[in-house]
Amino acid sequence: MKRKTIEWIMGILLLACSLCLSVGVKLWFHACGPKEDGSFMTCHWAQQAVLVIGCAMTVISLLALILQNGGMRRGLALAAAPCGIGAALIPNTMIKLCMMTDMHCHAVMKPAVIIAGIAAAVIGVIYAAVCKND
Repeated sequence: MKRKTIEWIMGILLLACSLCLSVGVKLWFHACGPKEDGSFMTCHWAQQAVLVIGCAMTVISLLALILQNGGMRRGLALAAAPCGIGAALIPNTMIKLCMMTDMHCHAVMKPAVIIAGIAAAVIGVIYAAVCKND
């Protein structure tokens, strides 16, 4: 396969992982809902932190796809790697989730965020490795 095609595929995969973090955490693997009194549990704030990191990664991924300079694409791809690791560390490591492990945040959000974050970090590093300097 041509190097340009591999770069394009890696960029699309990085964008997909970034969108999975930003959109997925709001729609599919969201945290627990509000309590009866309207306040939120700490898992809600973990979801909000993942959302912000996912949005930043989405912008980084889009810029990496749009820009033509290989060095800039490589730098953006490398910037996505620590963001993905940071997103993976948020649920229950940096921000504690609910006390009960059978809650939605533990059963669904935590594994999905960890998988998407680590996948984004790995893809970012691979993308940076295959980027050609122009």
